[in-house]
Amino acid sequence: MRVSNVFLVDGGPGDRFLVDTGHAAERPLLLWELRRLGLGPRDLTGVLLTHRHSDHAGNAAFLQRHGVRVYAHRADAEVLEGRRPRTRLVRGAGSRFAGVLAEVENLFPARLVPDVALEEGDAVAGLEVHWMPGHTEGSVFFRHDATASLFSGDTLLAAKPPLTLETGLALPYPTFTLSMTQAYASLRAFHAQGHAYENLLAGHGPPILGRARERVMALPELRQR
Repeated sequence: MRVSNVFLVDGGPGDRFLVDTGHAAERPLLLWELRRLGLGPRDLTGVLLTHRHSDHAGNAAFLQRHGVRVYAHRADAEVLEGRRPRTRLVRGAGSRFAGVLAEVENLFPARLVPDVALEEGDAVAGLEVHWMPGHTEGSVFFRHDATASLFSGDTLLAAKPPLTLETGLALPYPTFTLSMTQAYASLRAFHAQGHAYENLLAGHGPPILGRARERVMALPELRQR
């Protein structure tokens, strides 16, 4: 996808999950990529949202109408449903372009009622759910132990925001993040618990294959305080 990554976790018929769905503006590309794999929306079992932002959850309601179950952390599910106030994004220390993107998110957020509200410690599609509040209220990591892979959404990135044209390991971007302090605390706590991974599959940027955890731990912002 052009704006944000969508990953297919394919366990065969009845066990096919998307991690995130891309922006609604990229729906034709999403459907084309699925067709390229010989799949359509009704071949999918579920959608796992790393967080509620429209560039990740923008096609969730569309897929839901085709019978695909949508999973999101409880805290983000409450915002998506309208049961919890949606905090406005502000430019803050970000670039002017980031400020424009933030206003687009404020005006056109994703809205839906997820089928399943996830909690810390849940497991779905062979993935462990780790609650990582900060980027949004209900941001999560999905960790696949067997392949030492981590789906990180926008809590860890593999490209430099806001345009993400330059690749490289990056932390959440302040304009799009509710609390940088909380996001850093979530990252420190996750790594302090010793969760292993080698491969990072982020919401933006190419996969980082091999030594991803080691590279993350070298970031000065994540050093234990």
